[in-house]
Amino acid sequence: MPARFRELVPFLLAAALLLAVGRAFWFPAEPPADFVFVNGTEPKSLDPQLITGQPEGRIAWALFDRLVRWHPETLEVMPALAERWEVSDDQRRYVFHLRDAVWSDGVPLDAPGIVAAWQRFLDPATAAEYSYQLWPVRGARAYGVGLVAAGEMIEVELDERDPQRPFARGPLVRGVASWVGSVGSDGTRQASDGPALYGGSDEDAVLVEVDGVLYASPDHPLVATGDATPARSALPDFATSVGIAASDSHTLVVELAEPTPYFLHVCGFYPLAPVPMHVIEKHGSPGWTKIENIVCSGPYRLQFRRLRDRVRMVRNETSYRADEVSLEVVDALAIDSGATALAMFETAAVDWATNLPPFAAKLLIEQDDPALRLRSELSIGFYRLNTTRPPLNDRRVRQALSRALDRAAIVKAVYGPGQPPSLSFVPEGMEQATGYTPIQTAREDVEEAARLLAEAGFPGGQGFPKITITFNADEGHQMMAELIQAQWKSRLGIDVELASMEWGAFLDAQSRLDYWVARAGWTADYVDPNTFLDMFVTDGANNQTGFSSPAYDELIAEASRTPAGEVRDGVFAEAETILMDELPVLPLFMRVSKNLVAPWVTRFPENPLDIHPIEAMQVDPVLRDQARQARRLRGVAP
Repeated sequence: MPARFRELVPFLLAAALLLAVGRAFWFPAEPPADFVFVNGTEPKSLDPQLITGQPEGRIAWALFDRLVRWHPETLEVMPALAERWEVSDDQRRYVFHLRDAVWSDGVPLDAPGIVAAWQRFLDPATAAEYSYQLWPVRGARAYGVGLVAAGEMIEVELDERDPQRPFARGPLVRGVASWVGSVGSDGTRQASDGPALYGGSDEDAVLVEVDGVLYASPDHPLVATGDATPARSALPDFATSVGIAASDSHTLVVELAEPTPYFLHVCGFYPLAPVPMHVIEKHGSPGWTKIENIVCSGPYRLQFRRLRDRVRMVRNETSYRADEVSLEVVDALAIDSGATALAMFETAAVDWATNLPPFAAKLLIEQDDPALRLRSELSIGFYRLNTTRPPLNDRRVRQALSRALDRAAIVKAVYGPGQPPSLSFVPEGMEQATGYTPIQTAREDVEEAARLLAEAGFPGGQGFPKITITFNADEGHQMMAELIQAQWKSRLGIDVELASMEWGAFLDAQSRLDYWVARAGWTADYVDPNTFLDMFVTDGANNQTGFSSPAYDELIAEASRTPAGEVRDGVFAEAETILMDELPVLPLFMRVSKNLVAPWVTRFPENPLDIHPIEAMQVDPVLRDQARQARRLRGVAP
């Protein structure tokens, strides 16, 4: 046992023993993997288009390739599925030339398949939270929102299914919508004033007419009477309205509405990874991600997934990158507890731990332990506020909650040195990376916080409803919530309850705005201020606060049309000023990645996005086997 944790020997060995006994009892023994890491919570999904969290992302990076990939250290864009590309002089047209790649079942991964996969990504029925990443593409936003209007070319999906492809879209009718609106019970038509969302079963349901045929949702009364043809959906016509097309099997053409400085980088982000439509159309979602159905394109493929235990991945022999992979078998363990992760690391049961308890992190930082890899991230820890619930819908209340906090004391108590507090939502590291200077909210001021709360009608906290801070199970999140709870009580006189939730339920509650205050974190998807600020546009999938500001929306849209430089940074600064005044989120601290890495891991790529590609890692097998042998001699099982 290393000296750094000598005083914790009984605790660590007890935790390791309990873990070993539990796993031996519940799960069958497996041949050892070449690399084992603690991935945190149980992945919510393996579908790259439906995930947003880091535990899911680590798996997606390994299983699914993208058009481009990022250098493991510099984040420079590199060829992947696209072996080369050209960009037009006006920065609006991208032509990607694909290499000869196949899915793990041998089916070609071609340009038409990528078009179909990106169409699924944008389809409102998919409900992909990251679909807005493709909105810079011409027509993508209109298609993704799903609004149709009279006089526009649309595609109507009939309510029919091919038995051979039961989950594929039905036959499409394409044409100009001659009428869009609703039909009353007396047959009176009411045309929509503008674009409308098709569907519904009552009198207010939106119907469309194309070439003299009226289409309605399958459960609409007019379908039952034979006065309308059933159609599952009506959307803008993808083929003519959206700038994504295949000119041949190996050429993908993408047309943007406006120049977008970060677009090429986004093409390397895991939600834009093509998914196997030939499998999805046969097995549906989530059925296609089951072990007996899933096929992959990345350097690894799925061997098995055992809930509350692990995801095992093995080298994908069909990948064009198969020869680059040195680790044949990799296990991603689903372990929430940082204490358990620490115990497993200290007993050589894992090679990499992504989460550890705050007390251990502070101790390792103080001792400058080489096993702990610290790196500043383009990442922010914050709280979301549900601005749809009174009194959190009052800006003065949100400002009071922010000004009442002593962030420095909270962060130091939870994480110790090295994790700086933050009053801005865009982390300060963005200035070093791009030149953009983040905008801070008002400084902490307890007297001003009390005044604002009184002005909002709650002097000394009187009459303020009991609100709840919700967080996913984690020692650090629990400690931070308790400290914030105590500060709001002592400084503002308000009562706050705490609620710890399982990861999947926690994410679902935020997406449904079923919370008061929720713990959150955000790591840049690409190196640009937009990755933090475009989250909070009205009805944005990752907004999840209910916040809406037309002025803010326009500034983010303006920034998307503006070339990189001082002018664009100024637009972002105006937007962040609004965000830091309205405060639908409370920035708390700039996150520093903390990874425990075993000494026999000879290559562990690091970068400001805290992304560590497994295929780029390397291990010294002699040192690893010696450590595992020592573990077996101690009687500790993985």
